[in-house]
Amino acid sequence: MLARTTGRLFTGTFKALFGDFDGFVRIVWAWYVLVAVVAALGRMLAADSAAVAAVVSVVWLCSSASIAVAWHRNLLLGERPAAFNLTFGRREIAYLLKTLLIALIAAVPALVLITLASALVTVGVVALSALVVLAVFLVLPPIMRLCLVLPATALDEPLGFGEAFSRSAGLGVPMALAGVATGLCVGALDLGLTQLAGLLGGGAAFGAIAVFILSLGLQIAMTALQIGILTGGYYILRERQMAPPAHTPPD
Repeated sequence: MLARTTGRLFTGTFKALFGDFDGFVRIVWAWYVLVAVVAALGRMLAADSAAVAAVVSVVWLCSSASIAVAWHRNLLLGERPAAFNLTFGRREIAYLLKTLLIALIAAVPALVLITLASALVTVGVVALSALVVLAVFLVLPPIMRLCLVLPATALDEPLGFGEAFSRSAGLGVPMALAGVATGLCVGALDLGLTQLAGLLGGGAAFGAIAVFILSLGLQIAMTALQIGILTGGYYILRERQMAPPAHTPPD
């Protein structure tokens, strides 16, 4: 069951992305351009780099919520994205606030793991590997289960944190493993592109630009894949709700 659910989430998020890559590009391109323009204008017009970083961070957070909501709705409702997607309203605000709340909840175990990693860095690879396994199997799964409130929010469906956690038993580890696996796949491709850029050197301007564009494409794909895993988890959660009972008691 664990391997089957993990495989379903892993392959499903890739199929969803490459089955409608044009749709995801339509969702993200305007936000990416806006973030780049805000960053460029901030560097040219503002002397305070901290203020520029703060403004860019706010725009980036808004864009992340808008992109996620649109992709959730595309995958689960078949809602086609507009050619120019800069939507940020009540739904996106709710999505962003819940995302920030989950980030605050996750910050506590994250700080504990960072502290342990700092203490174990001189111990050896085995100890650090054990810490990674601990994070993937014990820390990340509960966070992923809480994150199922996010696609529900995108669909305007009521789902509280407690209900999401209780109804998603058995989904946390598959979602965590699928998320790590997709991250490793995209990370390996990105590392290959970085190595390629190093081999090209500064003289091959065209090649370097091509590598940069491909790297940006991988970042966009990674965003879609991580959102897709949550979407897949929520889809399975809804399947469970609609499934008939395993045993019908006699009349």
